[in-house]
Amino acid sequence: METVIETTWIDCVSSFASTWGPLIISLVSLVLSVISLAQSSKAQKLQNKVNELELKIKENELERIEKEKEAAYYSCVEARIIKLGKDNYRMKVWNSGNVSVRDVTVRFDGDPGIIVLDQEKIPFDQLDPMKNFELVLVTHWGSSRKVKIITEWDDDRGVHQSKMQVVDY
Repeated sequence: METVIETTWIDCVSSFASTWGPLIISLVSLVLSVISLAQSSKAQKLQNKVNELELKIKENELERIEKEKEAAYYSCVEARIIKLGKDNYRMKVWNSGNVSVRDVTVRFDGDPGIIVLDQEKIPFDQLDPMKNFELVLVTHWGSSRKVKIITEWDDDRGVHQSKMQVVDY
């Protein structure tokens, strides 16, 4: 008598699963791990770029704050010659900076042939921001029409500064 081995599809699946199942699960786990590693690497690169941008933003912010601090202590004294009428001139000296200045002096570079009548105002003790004073000038026929004016002052920190301007009147 022959023995017929009857196998069912459940037995086949069971046999296949017991033999190949752990291998298939391992391969699927390996593929998922590789995908996860790749995405993690991309995320880390993106995070590094974000960190670099944040660092640059912070550096720019610090530079801006430093410039604002410097601008708060900016001092500048300027001078211009103004014609009020025929042979009637004034030199207007003003503080265009952000801090008060002391001991403001103004003079011509060289001899332009212009006389300053209000010499007793110089040096001007204190000149607040956006304030000015005027000096009466006398010119004559041989006066130069283009002159160099040098202003000098001490700022709030005691630093001596100067500025030279070329003025045409």
